[in-house]
Amino acid sequence: MRVLLACGPMHPEPRGVALPGLGLGAGDVTRALAAGWSRARPADLLTLLPLPDGGPGSARAVAAGRVRSRQVLAAPGPLGEPREADLILLEPEAGSRPLDSEPVARTWFFDAAGIAPLPEDGAVAAREALEGSTSGLGLAVARALRCTSPGDSLVIGLARSAVHDGGAGLLDALGGAAAARGLMDRRDVVLALADGTALGGLSGAGQGLSGLADMTPEQAQERDRAACTTASRLIAGLTAGQGSGALVPRADEQPQERTLTVSSWGTGAGGGAAMVLRALGARGLPGARVMARLLGLEAEAGGQELLVTAQGEAYDVLADSVPAVVGQAAVHSALPAVLVTGRSLIPRGELAEAGLVSLAALQPTAAEPAWDEGGSSAIVGRLEAMGQRLARTWSR
Repeated sequence: MRVLLACGPMHPEPRGVALPGLGLGAGDVTRALAAGWSRARPADLLTLLPLPDGGPGSARAVAAGRVRSRQVLAAPGPLGEPREADLILLEPEAGSRPLDSEPVARTWFFDAAGIAPLPEDGAVAAREALEGSTSGLGLAVARALRCTSPGDSLVIGLARSAVHDGGAGLLDALGGAAAARGLMDRRDVVLALADGTALGGLSGAGQGLSGLADMTPEQAQERDRAACTTASRLIAGLTAGQGSGALVPRADEQPQERTLTVSSWGTGAGGGAAMVLRALGARGLPGARVMARLLGLEAEAGGQELLVTAQGEAYDVLADSVPAVVGQAAVHSALPAVLVTGRSLIPRGELAEAGLVSLAALQPTAAEPAWDEGGSSAIVGRLEAMGQRLARTWSR
């Protein structure tokens, strides 16, 4: 049997938002399920395509065969601590070649989310929210842009963060509006957003701070008010530009607002960094869809007999999540798709609408031990056992 394992990361959500420092990345999830499946059905042909969502660690999930070069860029985190993030140059798609003497435009992916990941510790998250800056993100993005050439595409992964300065630090670190536009000139800059939360508003990133960090609702509200005021002022002084040709989904896959505001989709990623970058001309798109296009999910699905995907905790199938993207690919290829989760409350009807025919949870009921109990090594063991179970159920 031919099986495509296109799994996303599996992170627990103790405070309603996935914590990237816990659980497993997309690559580890995919390899664990594959190990269990091969143990039960060694004759089956498995294709491993880890599918990150643009969050921290996304670059590490990209298969080595798709990476032409990799470098690690250092930059300070929100509180000045040393952080590192991968910048990878992707291999060109099969069949692409120079026309006459013109080089083929290159596509890069920068794991900027790793510079300011959401902390596991609520006290640290509070410090980052109240005192932190996006300047480290700005320095890292500037370094990544300097590695590119005119005509290249740079995909920047960003996710929810505790830092919440409205992107002011990022713009300063880029050298201001004019310098930032110069760095982005003739580059197609795309934000692969793991989290589409807006910066402000009733359900924005600022309002969620009190649940993610050890701070009172009043403190979160005041910090959010300051960040949104700063971001609105910055946007008023920036004129959005346009990138050159793109190698990733165009704006029709995620409507781009004519007027960018603090309540616009995806502006809350990176503490407002996404909002400033969009105001400078970058395009913000759902991370799972961007990565699926970059890594060739649709092409890999062709010729398979079953698709398997995974997500840590799933209470509905969000339109632009990894399960939804894999389910859509399965529908296009008329294939069944199975979703593996740590914990889930998704009704069968919603699964079917998303193109998923079955769900298998590591923690089927709330009464059983937590799916992430015991840490990453324990999760790997449970996924391997799940891989064996799925192989015995589905393999012919």
